[in-house]
Amino acid sequence: MTMSVPSHVPQNLVVDYDIFNLPTNTGLDPQQIWRIFKGHGPLVFSPYNGGHWIATDGQDVFKFFREPTVFSSRQVAIPSVPDDDVMLPIQADAPTHSQHRANIQSLFSPAAVAALEPKIRALTVDLIEGFRQKGECEFVSEFALQFPLVIFLRMVDLPLDDRLYLRDIIERFNHSPSVETKVAAHKELHEYLAGWIDRRLANPGQDAISHITRGTIEGRPYTRDEMISSLTLLLHAGLDTVAMMLSFLAYHLARFPKDRAYVRNNRDRMPQIIQEFLRRYAVPNLARILATDYTHKGVVMKKGDRIFLPQSLFNMDEELQENPDEVNFSRPDPRHITFGAGPHTCAGALLARREIAIFLEEWLDRIPEFEVDSARPPKLQATQQNNIFELWLKWPVSAH
Repeated sequence: MTMSVPSHVPQNLVVDYDIFNLPTNTGLDPQQIWRIFKGHGPLVFSPYNGGHWIATDGQDVFKFFREPTVFSSRQVAIPSVPDDDVMLPIQADAPTHSQHRANIQSLFSPAAVAALEPKIRALTVDLIEGFRQKGECEFVSEFALQFPLVIFLRMVDLPLDDRLYLRDIIERFNHSPSVETKVAAHKELHEYLAGWIDRRLANPGQDAISHITRGTIEGRPYTRDEMISSLTLLLHAGLDTVAMMLSFLAYHLARFPKDRAYVRNNRDRMPQIIQEFLRRYAVPNLARILATDYTHKGVVMKKGDRIFLPQSLFNMDEELQENPDEVNFSRPDPRHITFGAGPHTCAGALLARREIAIFLEEWLDRIPEFEVDSARPPKLQATQQNNIFELWLKWPVSAH
């Protein structure tokens, strides 16, 4: 792989770490692995994937997310994809960002989420009952990836039979360090979505695609490309983030019986429980691109430099949280930026929280005791997002 270190980057800040190939044999979970960058400087520079900075301090991560005039959202992935292949509103800066965000916000309003809840709960029960009597499941493929993708397909009124095809496209984009692979995956997804947009333009309905086709920006209707871009983001955000969050929660509860019992017996504290889980098990890690030259703690970054911001570093900052590696449902202030910070905080956070709550309630009602299958160890990875690729669980099956 070609190494890239600009002349303004001091050699003592260059680290030999590729974010797509971080150590996996450390005994740490992906959220903990990001600490590998701490202690080398306030910022370090990885020469891989085109070269980019990495923030090493959690409070700096938070600060940079909240300075969009310096740290532009025009690029949010490593390696960067072409500027004409954006996702809206996550890759829009002020002043247009707020208008793009407004066009999707009503899809995730309290009323919209409440209307979805019966379908979400029914889907949760159907998936669990599909394997409960087997006494085991591969949680990621049999539940976590099925659950949010089916919800998305129902929101946009697309065929459920397309879910495996769409999942493959998203995996290729998120997990490949190749720009060519990312661009090809998005092109394939755009062609798929464009066909459905054309159908909705001809025959509009009440689904999310029809809603987006009515979007406007600066007083004009959305272009077809803007419609595709907004739908692409909804698929990315609704699928991978929720799927991996559910997988980390299942992984934790399978290993900690006391926490499992606490969640089962304290349904009235579900918001606090979810807040602590979100703090401990952040999924996304986003990038930014420098909109101007910027000096931070003596380190000079240049306009056009890219910077990677591991959100777990803030969530698990020892200066902000006591014993941050532990899940503590009585933690007085479990602050987190799992859903981002600043103007780009996730628009679908309310729906994600509701999906997590329904999963915890229905799973623990039906499978109250379960554990990780030690014969089939889980496969975890810290990369552009924190992942569990495989998680085998097992539990006793009742004779009745």
